[in-house]
Amino acid sequence: MFPTALPTRKRRRPEAAFARGREEVKFRDVTLFLVERRMGKSRRNFLSNLARSKGFCVDDALSADVTHVVSEGNVAQELWSWLEEQGFRETCDKHVLHISWFTESMSAGRPVPVEIRHYIQEISECGSCSRVEEILNDERYRTMKLFSSVFGVGPKTAENWFCRGLRTFEQVLNEPSIRLNRMQTAGFLFYEDISKPVSRTEARALKIIVEEAVICVNPSATVSITGGFRR
Repeated sequence: MFPTALPTRKRRRPEAAFARGREEVKFRDVTLFLVERRMGKSRRNFLSNLARSKGFCVDDALSADVTHVVSEGNVAQELWSWLEEQGFRETCDKHVLHISWFTESMSAGRPVPVEIRHYIQEISECGSCSRVEEILNDERYRTMKLFSSVFGVGPKTAENWFCRGLRTFEQVLNEPSIRLNRMQTAGFLFYEDISKPVSRTEARALKIIVEEAVICVNPSATVSITGGFRR
């Protein structure tokens, strides 16, 4: 008689270590997509399941719901070419990040804030960052920066003017309902002069004038130039 062969048990695949779909989603405003290219299928599946086990929502496809694209070992220019082929475009609520953001988030057990260093690969390799360029070209950002450059105009005033549809200095000055205070009036009158950077020679000359006046009051006082000149 021949011994009866026992049925072999099918070994569980490593990527199936976490049961998909059973984990509770804790961070519903964040949807991850891990780029398989260079990362590899097995590692991608493992990291995706790890994220799901910690309450992250992970999409296997690059859908419109994805908010954070995570890449590992990809050249930025090649990655962006691939993403554009998939119809993906980075916006204010979508991020293309280095794997370091993912590992930090896994360690923290929550999505960590996205910092500039998480975009640094694209900047260092391509000389630019699509997210940064988008912000710089945003009408609100450009208008707020313009208005805030006027002496006496703070962020709230600049935003107020923007919300009222004003976009240029001329529109602000010609708006009858706007009443400028003394600082803002001076800011517009002497805008060009105030906007010019002060040279080191001018700063030193001003220091001498201030120092002479201070010593008259307190001979033991010390006057130092601070800010950028000190650095």
